[in-house]
Amino acid sequence: MLTVSVAIGLAIQATSVVVVHLAIRGDWMRRPGALMLLVAVLFHGVTEVMQSLWPGRNFYRTYVGQGIIDDWVLLVSVAMAVYACTYAVVVRQPRVRPTSHAKPESGLAELRLPWLLLLAAPLLVATWQGKGAVQPLAPVNAGADIPERGGVLVDLAGEFLVPVMAILGAVVLVRWGTRWLLPVLVAQSALLAMAGTRAMIVFAAVLTLVGAALHGVRPSRKQLAMLVVMVAAFTALISSTRAVAGREAFDAGQGGGDRLEALIDGAGTLHTAKSREAILDDVVYRFDGNVFGAQVYDSLRGSGQPVGLTTVGNNLAMLVPSVLAPNKVGGRSLEQRSEEAYIDEAHGLSQHVDWLPTILGTGVAYYGRVGLILVALLLGLGVGFTERFVLGSRSTARVVLTIGLGQCALLYGSGPQTVITTLRMVVAIAVLMFLVAWLTRRRAAKDGSELVGPLQWVAPGQRPGSGGRHGDRRARAGGAGRVVTGPVTP
Repeated sequence: MLTVSVAIGLAIQATSVVVVHLAIRGDWMRRPGALMLLVAVLFHGVTEVMQSLWPGRNFYRTYVGQGIIDDWVLLVSVAMAVYACTYAVVVRQPRVRPTSHAKPESGLAELRLPWLLLLAAPLLVATWQGKGAVQPLAPVNAGADIPERGGVLVDLAGEFLVPVMAILGAVVLVRWGTRWLLPVLVAQSALLAMAGTRAMIVFAAVLTLVGAALHGVRPSRKQLAMLVVMVAAFTALISSTRAVAGREAFDAGQGGGDRLEALIDGAGTLHTAKSREAILDDVVYRFDGNVFGAQVYDSLRGSGQPVGLTTVGNNLAMLVPSVLAPNKVGGRSLEQRSEEAYIDEAHGLSQHVDWLPTILGTGVAYYGRVGLILVALLLGLGVGFTERFVLGSRSTARVVLTIGLGQCALLYGSGPQTVITTLRMVVAIAVLMFLVAWLTRRRAAKDGSELVGPLQWVAPGQRPGSGGRHGDRRARAGGAGRVVTGPVTP
């Protein structure tokens, strides 16, 4: 409920958003650090409005009283303000733009669609067959031996499917303009719906917009509104399907035929009261990032002890690829493999619940309230300086790194461990996209063609925009295909 303490916390969070908005001059789409603040506000602020509007729908709230929530919301709001102010100071001056010597062919324009489709296809097929991206589990179940959840394809799809799909979508928008926005994202969402995970649909759509915005391609307000409705419809479809067919319809090992049948059944019952109730319940509880942190904070004020940096060391150990450390899973306990499970055990939380630990909710477990403020300060510095680096030029690798950092921001609710693991993926996919761009340049040089703009290849002796393989049609598509003869500054 909206108590005085919660209202004060919401006011602090709103002020933090205004501070960042002024610092980045409203440039939200290109800023992973700003995106992280918005996600944090959703998990720690907007969720309290939801609890007030629809009380009794969130089973998380049975674990904690309102007084504890009040104290936690105040504390985490202050931490968010520290993060926001630190980040704003780092990125405000000078305003980050691509350098003047950036090549016009830089960024995602160097990536070719066949290469990206070749990367995405096996991950999508594996996911449809239940052998790719899988649903997350509660900590106690994460240690279970489930053969279908193991294997190279499961790991690769879990880490790379969403960013590869986002990069693919962004390349289409950069080449042919925002008129392709809805067709691309509808196809993208329909394909990812087979995984049965709402977050994948939302993440891919947001990251596609981030990648396009890095090249100056931005949708209109009308398109954004239509996009929100479309994404909401697909996420509602997942909730409806789970209500009629159960979560097991998307379990690892469940075939594509069964998944498709379940989705059709879910679509057919979207209009029913049962599905509407299930969708509302999912919305109310799925963004509650306050219960985990509130319980840990309350425990620390009692007999609980800070966990220190033990879990950070465990996270870094788990970051090592299995090829280099084949015994990193089998030789470690569940608490050593899962930061959430370690904190659950230390503070008496149930490991049978799939909590939303969040970055700051986990940060308070390290060294209490003072430690949380320090975590917020360091996070603001780290994210701010990293963002300044990746936005310093528009090379293919840096654009992909920015998209990867955007995914880390969206994963705020999953806690530091997931973000650290994602950073490994970010580096790997940036290197991969760099190699793809390098091969594209080599091929162009071998063919004797020249890339005069982000979209147009011109053969020797051909005038830019005079026809050819892409010609004027692409130069007119949404304004995104214009010929560029000088440095590009989105």
